[in-house]
Amino acid sequence: MINRYRIKVCGITDENNFSKLKKYQIDYFGFIFYKKSPRYILNNPDHAFIKNIKNKVAVFVDENIDNVISILEKYDFSYVQLHGNESSDYCMKLKKKGIKIIKSYLIRTQEDFHSMKLDKESADYFLFDYKSDKYGGSGKTFNWEILNNKDFDKPFFLSGGLSLDNLNNLNMINDNEMLYGLDLNSKFEKSPGLKDIEKIGKLFNLNL
Repeated sequence: MINRYRIKVCGITDENNFSKLKKYQIDYFGFIFYKKSPRYILNNPDHAFIKNIKNKVAVFVDENIDNVISILEKYDFSYVQLHGNESSDYCMKLKKKGIKIIKSYLIRTQEDFHSMKLDKESADYFLFDYKSDKYGGSGKTFNWEILNNKDFDKPFFLSGGLSLDNLNNLNMINDNEMLYGLDLNSKFEKSPGLKDIEKIGKLFNLNL
């Protein structure tokens, strides 16, 4: 069943759209604070609604850490997803403030994965996404079997082009016990930042 995995819907930008999403058992709501993203939440002047949401995740890409801390405090985030090349020291500074860290790693080939140095000390969760020039939201999927060739020691989110058509292939990942959550974005949208509620509803009827 789908409830064996945590569900994270990322890149939300609209309050009305969020109100429809929250009717479902979504575990994490992701908001992107990366200016180059078409899902940059601060492009919406009416973004104050995010402050009162529980289990929300702030997504950054190589942002100045003082700016990160300011945003986390202003909007009351307790989870952060770091989607760039943030160092272990950077992560630890946030962790010491009680922030839960989701550290993203980008994969296109098996060599990408083998060359990674996973930050097992500071990260609470890993997230594996397709390696694109846009840091996520590409709608593309890497070969999930690549994940079978490394020991994580951390629960991880799977990201990158997840859709109603390919989620039945999760059995390609041998170590399902460490597969903690599914990170949904572009394949569950009508347009960037506007989630497709009908597709989200179908997701919860999947037998995974």
